[in-house]
Amino acid sequence: MLGINAVIITPEILRQIAEIDEFKGLWKGLDRHTTGLQLLGDVADYGANFKRVLGPLEDHPISVDMIRILNANQIGKKDGPSDLKTKPNQLPISHGDKVFGTLDTAEPDQVEPLLAKLCEWTNENLNGPELHPLLVTAVFASVFLQLSPFDTGNLRTIRFLVMLMMLKSGYTYAPYVSLAPIMEEKAGVFFKSLKHNQDSLEEGKPDWSEWLRCFLMLLQDQKEVLHQRLYAKETELRGLSELSAKIMGLFKTHKRLQMKDIIKLTYGRRATIKLRLHELVENGYLMRHGAGRGTWYALV
Repeated sequence: MLGINAVIITPEILRQIAEIDEFKGLWKGLDRHTTGLQLLGDVADYGANFKRVLGPLEDHPISVDMIRILNANQIGKKDGPSDLKTKPNQLPISHGDKVFGTLDTAEPDQVEPLLAKLCEWTNENLNGPELHPLLVTAVFASVFLQLSPFDTGNLRTIRFLVMLMMLKSGYTYAPYVSLAPIMEEKAGVFFKSLKHNQDSLEEGKPDWSEWLRCFLMLLQDQKEVLHQRLYAKETELRGLSELSAKIMGLFKTHKRLQMKDIIKLTYGRRATIKLRLHELVENGYLMRHGAGRGTWYALV
């Protein structure tokens, strides 16, 4: 069904995986101090909301029933899980008004058994020793779209499932950036590589290389969005005075701090620290809570 034995890990694919995994490690270090994520503002809010939805699903195997529920959620269906398609459909890949191509999909009577088989294979291999989890996720995404098991919302559903699978595999940054605009921006390459993969499978000569490069490119773009946000904030902090930067650095390991704590940790003079804290509050870096001796500070 999948022709996984035909997967060839080229130097380019290996480099792509290494770059994504490097960022995975960087983010894990940041994620241990959730106050640090607040520096990312709206990105942090988006990620936190998504993680609340995805979190309860992390420990559950991917199944046809789960996917039906997720599709219903994505298309706003209120009366239970979505039904699998009963009529043939096609999958258009577009960006705005421009349609780059239309993918043929599986016949309705093939969908349920093939989707169940895909879920079983994915659950066995996602955290197994033989295949890298990003490759498993890429294969799942391609086959899912070739099945397009629902009348509508297939692209929205796979974007959600990709984030869930990444979260299951320890890529905790995944929910912080939506794949939708990235996939739309690269719609031409996305369709071409997906179509090539589908044709190769139908011909009995599986070729996953083009699709894997495309899929990993999308994930590289996803992590780059966060990397740029982090770098921009780091650059902005470099413009602070030495003491102000030192104070901000304290909040990487402390959720809240009082004046006395900051004095103790920075060895600064009370009057100078008071001035720097006032500036940091005024410029939107910190928020002041409480009053009098009970005053404490935290990241905005």
